[in-house]
Amino acid sequence: MQRISTRRDGREDDLTEAQANSHRHSARSSLRHGARPVRVPIASACVLALLALAAAGLAPARALAAPPLSWSLSAIDGAGQPSAVSCAPEAACVVVDRAGTVLSSGDPISPEAHWASASIDKGQALTAVSCPSAGLCVAVDAAGRALVSTSPLASAWSTPVPINAGSAITGVACMSASLCVAVDAAGEVLASGAPASPGSGWALEYKDASALRGVSCDTTQCVAVDNGGAALASTNPLGGAGSWRARAIDPGGVPTATSCAGARGCAAVDAAGNALASADPAAPSPTWSSTTIDFTGLAAVSCSTAGLCVAVGGRGEALASDNPTSALPLWSESGPGGVLAGVACLPAGFCIAADSTGRVLSGHVPAPGLATTTPAEVTATAAQLVGTVEPNDANLLSCAFEYGPSATYGQSVPCQSLPVAGGGAQAVSAHLSGLQPNRTYHYRLLASSAAGAAASADATFTTATSTQVPLVFPHPSISGTPAVGQRLSCHTGLPAGASVQVAYGWLRDLRPIPGASSSTYIVKGADSGHHLQCQVSATNGGGTATARSAFVTIPFQGVPASTGETVIGRAHARGTRVSVPVICSPLAPNGCRLAVRVTAVGRRRTPTFAATTAHLRRGQRATVTLNLNATARRLLARTHRLAVRIAVRGTIVGVLETSLGQQILQLGAARKASRARAATPRG
Repeated sequence: MQRISTRRDGREDDLTEAQANSHRHSARSSLRHGARPVRVPIASACVLALLALAAAGLAPARALAAPPLSWSLSAIDGAGQPSAVSCAPEAACVVVDRAGTVLSSGDPISPEAHWASASIDKGQALTAVSCPSAGLCVAVDAAGRALVSTSPLASAWSTPVPINAGSAITGVACMSASLCVAVDAAGEVLASGAPASPGSGWALEYKDASALRGVSCDTTQCVAVDNGGAALASTNPLGGAGSWRARAIDPGGVPTATSCAGARGCAAVDAAGNALASADPAAPSPTWSSTTIDFTGLAAVSCSTAGLCVAVGGRGEALASDNPTSALPLWSESGPGGVLAGVACLPAGFCIAADSTGRVLSGHVPAPGLATTTPAEVTATAAQLVGTVEPNDANLLSCAFEYGPSATYGQSVPCQSLPVAGGGAQAVSAHLSGLQPNRTYHYRLLASSAAGAAASADATFTTATSTQVPLVFPHPSISGTPAVGQRLSCHTGLPAGASVQVAYGWLRDLRPIPGASSSTYIVKGADSGHHLQCQVSATNGGGTATARSAFVTIPFQGVPASTGETVIGRAHARGTRVSVPVICSPLAPNGCRLAVRVTAVGRRRTPTFAATTAHLRRGQRATVTLNLNATARRLLARTHRLAVRIAVRGTIVGVLETSLGQQILQLGAARKASRARAATPRG
């Protein structure tokens, strides 16, 4: 049975393949779609050690498997076998092959990328290439020579210049346009402070005991790996032998390639399928970890400053990690196919790989993953929107919230900070101001990278009401013919020019009619013999005011129902006593409950002058009498004339209750000229 292991600083834990399978798990992020296979067998002892660290408050940072890449390919090199690839910014990528041919593209991530081909080292195998910028590329060959181009997209290269004649150069890496490092099969480290000048010469800086297989430089350090399982590191590659430190990182293994990405550290791969990584490779006592991520050899690895590392191998596999330097790194796998010989990953979330059959493969991470959450704060005129963005290991191009009174939005505000590419799911926010009180707003989160654009689902929030804005009260009424098939219209009764949002509803016997939410209503057969009302809600910055109209009775089979409703007669007054005649509906099985109220008319405040309740039997005729209170009597004695409003509310028919009518009555000397508005039966 095959055994696999994880190692850190030379310590090794062994477990059977079956045990390793039981420990494998998939890393998931709430903003990434689908499961991702994880190629990391972790030993039980390692897990227990990490639990001990967590208990001591020293738990390692969370590691994520990078989202699987989506790959597309194109054949560009039918004559040779690609051996290495290097990309400057996304504007330029260069591939070299074993027939001395170089291929370059200014649009490598385009679905229709164009690649130019030029033979620059006929008869020799180009083994490595490094392009620190779009204006400089350095390639090396198996004969110990270097070739330089300051216009790689124009396929303009210098003639081969020996830098270590007779020794096969196995790798080259440039920290900048003014410093490049090369390594060879003899274990020698060579460096140049003027690589753009082919004749400037390369100096021997360090001699290793084993053949060197590859080298990588970022802006602060260079790291090389050798056949003996060691890594050489330097922060001053031109400082001579004393500036380079060797560290055993892969006992018994053969590292094949390495890649460094600044503050994110360096990663290396070996011929046994192990991934080796260090966050501090140039430290006096660097720490390297080793994790088995594949069961065959890995040929190349590339890490971008955005956090994405991709290792490729001879089975056409591509394994990706967000954080290979963590204590428990997780790797996801995708299968672009072919025998992959080189890879270069870009901060935009793209990787360019080359295989041994002359194909270039372009892989990209998914578009950003987005979600909105409940706004952190909402006032009458402002809101703090909150969301989450998962960049998926690509530098973001934009991040913003769209908002507006409808799902078409219309306005946008940028995120207050742009999430970093390798930071996982990160909170973002934006402050909105100048909003309208008591208004519902729609919003969503937008973000884009070179890998694509994404938008979150639509969400809403409602601003608070404002005490500075007075409510506007509707007084709805209904017009139209109350008959089946006829159209009734609801009138709001709002003041002219009122700035409000209006919502309508229709009711049958006090119960809302489903789907009836417009200002008009077609009377249905189900309404026959029932009472209809319309309801109006007026919303402004001060809040929402709702009122219902009087009832409209729909005749049953053409017979008016008003004859069966409660009737309020004309009120009259004698001295300080007010009387209201009433006939209780003969269709009210439990009789009529009435509430009569007398209030002032034409005053700033509307004090109550009298109020009473009454209960009548079904079909009973009666007169409800009220005596004016002391306040009304004093006013009448002083003014000799007093206008009052008489409002009656109670049972209209059956068990339905509503306003039965209002009248205005003049008390005192002018009562003979009083205006009376008789109650109109609702229906």
